[in-house]
Amino acid sequence: MKLSLIIPAFNEASKIKLDLDAAHKFLMDQPFESEVLVVNDGSSDKTEEIAREYSEKLTNSKVSFRVLSYGANRGKGFAVRFGVEHALGDWIAFADSGLCVPFTFLSNGIKELEKGADYALASRRLKETKIKRQQPLHRKLGSKAFWFVVKGLMGVQVSDTQCGFKVYSKKAAKMIFSKVQTDGFMFDIEALLVAKKLKLKHAEFAVEWSNDSDTRYHPVWGTIKNFRELTAIRLRSLSHRA
Repeated sequence: MKLSLIIPAFNEASKIKLDLDAAHKFLMDQPFESEVLVVNDGSSDKTEEIAREYSEKLTNSKVSFRVLSYGANRGKGFAVRFGVEHALGDWIAFADSGLCVPFTFLSNGIKELEKGADYALASRRLKETKIKRQQPLHRKLGSKAFWFVVKGLMGVQVSDTQCGFKVYSKKAAKMIFSKVQTDGFMFDIEALLVAKKLKLKHAEFAVEWSNDSDTRYHPVWGTIKNFRELTAIRLRSLSHRA
């Protein structure tokens, strides 16, 4: 078996080496081969340059590192979709840059796939999850409001849609992301709705999670964009039912 780990990266020059080091350390200890795909989402800093230089140093016969780029900034959803399109593994995972969740928890997600799930989601809401560094109050309040909207209006039933740490079987990932159209942060919601329509089986797993204060998310403009994307997803979902 082989794992493809996708790390979407936008202006992560200060963190990408830490991500790659941690991924390399974890993956070298695993019984399977793996590849790490850094998807540079139009960064304006030295993310791509640093990632390429460091990837060359870390690549070996067991763990390979690749950096993918496509020009202008397109959004996290586009970056993940691009990574899935180029992934070669039997399992395909993605993780946010910044080590919010240690890579060791990929093992928990893989175990869920081995038990029969088509995809597995890390959840910050499970009682077994340990929150090591909390979000600031305004982000907590925003998350609660967002959860009510997603659960009530979008029909998504999983406990945590936005934790950036997920693992899929190759078949499930290719099926889901070939149909996802959302380029921004709300791609997770559309992916879950697509998976539900495809009748794919999911599982959730507990992790350790730390808030990354160096976020690319703008609280005002990001929220406006998110609700625009949710509206578009909802309209597409309704039109497909007709």
